[in-house]
Amino acid sequence: MEKVNRINTMNSSFRNIIPISITLSGAIILGLIIGVLCSVSSLHMNLLQFTILLFMILISLYLSIYRQNQLLPFIVLVWALSPEVRRIIDWLFSTYSEVSIISILPHCVSLTLLIPIIKNIRSINKRVKVIAIIMGVTLAYGFIIGFPRYGMSSLFELLNYAVPFLTFIYISVCNLNIDVRYRWLRSLSFIGVFVSVYGIYQYLILPEWDQFWMLNAGMKSIGAPEPQNFRLFSTINSPGPTGVFLGITLAIMTVNSRWRAFGLIGTMLVGFALLLTLVRSGWIAYIVIILAYLFRSQLKNKMMLITVLAVIGLAYQFLLPLLPGASSITSRVSTLSSLEDDHSFNERISFASNVLSSIKENPIGRGLGSTGISSKISNNSNAVTSFDNGFLNIFYTFGLPLGLALIVTLFYLAVYFFKLSRIEKEFSSLSFAIIVAILFLLTGSNIIPGIAGVLLWLIIGLTFISTTKLTGKLS
Repeated sequence: MEKVNRINTMNSSFRNIIPISITLSGAIILGLIIGVLCSVSSLHMNLLQFTILLFMILISLYLSIYRQNQLLPFIVLVWALSPEVRRIIDWLFSTYSEVSIISILPHCVSLTLLIPIIKNIRSINKRVKVIAIIMGVTLAYGFIIGFPRYGMSSLFELLNYAVPFLTFIYISVCNLNIDVRYRWLRSLSFIGVFVSVYGIYQYLILPEWDQFWMLNAGMKSIGAPEPQNFRLFSTINSPGPTGVFLGITLAIMTVNSRWRAFGLIGTMLVGFALLLTLVRSGWIAYIVIILAYLFRSQLKNKMMLITVLAVIGLAYQFLLPLLPGASSITSRVSTLSSLEDDHSFNERISFASNVLSSIKENPIGRGLGSTGISSKISNNSNAVTSFDNGFLNIFYTFGLPLGLALIVTLFYLAVYFFKLSRIEKEFSSLSFAIIVAILFLLTGSNIIPGIAGVLLWLIIGLTFISTTKLTGKLS
């Protein structure tokens, strides 16, 4: 009997080693590929970046095996901080790089989610399985038609879509209790407060590494590389993703006090940082999530939420004029009521018209790597770096049939969570609010990939894991 137990233990250890080895090997190979594509002459710089990459992968591997409850917050933290790490390294070596090894740090760390996913794949929820198949087929198609044209850009964009989706599958196969889910949302709030505090410091002081990045990135829409004369981007890539990240985080902190870090003070800090980004999509995300959650939550939660919103409204009315950057914020807010006179809004309308014509000419799609930041890797003149309509971006990339399948899936989730919130009022109401916000924001930009996608799929996953006993009533 003892011999049998020993053999079973050895077999179990062997099964655990296989996914760990595959994940670690894959992450290292990705790092080497990007390292080769980067400046070969900067040997010491690449060595430092690869060391950081390997160290973070080892931490995530440890968490995936021994501290699963802490793995997702760590991954979100890496997504939020890795752009700042890259800027500091560029500044230390006085070398600006469009793409570096640090660029794939969050992707490689997130790939460690495959270890518990592979281990528990048989327990996957049926709805999750269907959604995963739709997403998998869509991404595979986009990669197949995109890779011959765009090469490594296509691979990088595949990671941008697929890696955030792993959080959704991971949560659905790991049957963690409700306290863990509360801690995850509270951890998101702590990360949001940290990003906000650094962002406010960045706005007031402008550290040398951030100034170095602004001077070399060529993003004139951010503003002048001088303190209090630019749009806050904090530790994240640019003001756009920062605004959406803070908008979603602020909404989570507003709707439930148990998910709030540092109470109302933390909430106000995140709110002020969000305003300093001057990103209207972030503000809109916050408003839409609050309204959608208010619509589906319990009466007690509604009264508390209205009280918190009243406090935030009063603070905006009386404190904002006393804070730095108030004039820029006020002028930006005023454009929400006069979009027809706004230059950027009119440009988006013109852009959408041109893209529609392009989609009609090529309804099968252009594949992954044809749009977004990843297109900078291939330096392809036909790629569209900035895409100002998320729905059209999906059709432009994946074609009409699979693009429609992906969008219909999001609408299905919105309907599903709407029905489910009649039974479970907490996580399903939040997931419904997030999906509504995402669908609304897709009219402006594609926020499914990247850090916004991580938050989106994470929150959706919380609902699926918290209602496994209730889903049968809605079938």
